[in-house]
Amino acid sequence: MIHPVFDANGVPDLTRLNEWIATCDHCVVAASAADIDPWLAGPRVEQAVYCPDCVPLLAARLIDPLFRPSGLAGLVYDLTQQARRLPHRARPAARRLARTLPFPLVRRLGGSAR
Repeated sequence: MIHPVFDANGVPDLTRLNEWIATCDHCVVAASAADIDPWLAGPRVEQAVYCPDCVPLLAARLIDPLFRPSGLAGLVYDLTQQARRLPHRARPAARRLARTLPFPLVRRLGGSAR
């Protein structure tokens, strides 16, 4: 979000643009509005603003559902995607669960794993 500096009339002061602050809507990064060239920002002040580190994460989150397989493979895909968002200590357990979970499910459903 961009936090403008207002003049005495309550209107955003464009002459003091270098004093405006931009904060990323996804993380805690803040920068001067004059230094946000590589940031993703909308044309209006009230639109979301993302720092260069968060833009690829946002893009991946938007694109990911388009490539999700259907059925049981989609469930495994969802588990692996969620495992990537876990803290490092919890990831091995989530990976083991994602590898072993499809087989009991397939046996219960009466199908094959592949």
